[in-house]
Amino acid sequence: MIRPEFRKILLDQRGAAVILWSCFVISIPIYFVISRSVLANPNVGTNRSIADPARMIFWLLALVDLGYYAYWKRRNLTEAAILRDSKTTKLFRALEQFTGVLEERAAYVVSTYVTRKVVIFAIIEAVAVYGFVLAFLGRFVFDQYLLSAVSLALLAIEFPSENSLGKLVQAVERSATQTAQ
Repeated sequence: MIRPEFRKILLDQRGAAVILWSCFVISIPIYFVISRSVLANPNVGTNRSIADPARMIFWLLALVDLGYYAYWKRRNLTEAAILRDSKTTKLFRALEQFTGVLEERAAYVVSTYVTRKVVIFAIIEAVAVYGFVLAFLGRFVFDQYLLSAVSLALLAIEFPSENSLGKLVQAVERSATQTAQ
C-alpha cells in the first residue's frame, strides 16, 4: 500500500505537467504576436520562389509530425506502455522519498508519465512552429492559423488530467496486490 503522504506527492506531479502544458499552449499566441510584428515589414515573406516550395515541405513535415504523434502516443503513452517501461525513465527528485518496492514503482511510473507527456507536447508544438515559419516565410497566415488550431486542439486533448495519473497509481497498486496473491 502506498502511504497517503507519498500518494499526495505522486499526484502533485500532475501540477508540474500542467505547468509545462501551459507553457506549450501559451507559446502559440506568442507565435502570432511575433509573426504579426514581423509581417508589419512589407519586405518580409515576398520571395515566392522560396516560399512556395517551402510551403509544400512544411506541410509535408506537419503531416509527418501528426502521423508520428499518433504512432508515438499509441506506442509510448498507453497505460500498458508506461507501466511496462517505467524503469527506463529518470526518477524525479521530488519522488526519491519512496519507501518500499511499491512506492518506488509508483514513483517511476509517475516520472515516466510526466516525461512522456512533455514529449507529446513537444511533438504537437512542432506543428504550430511549422505554421509560424510559414507565416513569415511566405506570408501564409491562414496556414499558421490552421496549424495552430490543430496544435491547440491536440494540446487540449493531451491535457494532463488528474484522472489519468490517478489511474496509473491505482494500476501500480493493483499489480502489487495481484502479485502478492
